[in-house]
Amino acid sequence: MKAPEKPPYGSPCNGCGYCCAAVPCGIAIEYIPDHSSEGPCQAMEFADGRFFCGMIRRPGHYMGLLNDWADEFLGPMIAQALGAGRGCDADDGVLDIVEMAS
Repeated sequence: MKAPEKPPYGSPCNGCGYCCAAVPCGIAIEYIPDHSSEGPCQAMEFADGRFFCGMIRRPGHYMGLLNDWADEFLGPMIAQALGAGRGCDADDGVLDIVEMAS
């Protein structure tokens, strides 16, 4: 599994996964049962050579809901709350944390 290299801060997201590998977001910590506040996010999904946010793609799965009825409503709300589509928000400090953990 080889992810793309991290783009420069503010550039379009390419699914490198550095931000989610370094620190889970507050949404994951709050809504994924027993999610730690340290380490990589449990909702990171790898497909087609890149990482995706599982809380945007399949929030019901990670939240432990019995079915996926709410995914079409929750996913867009979570995407908006996380700023998905606004570009890379992982600065070089996040990259340093990921490299130290490797």
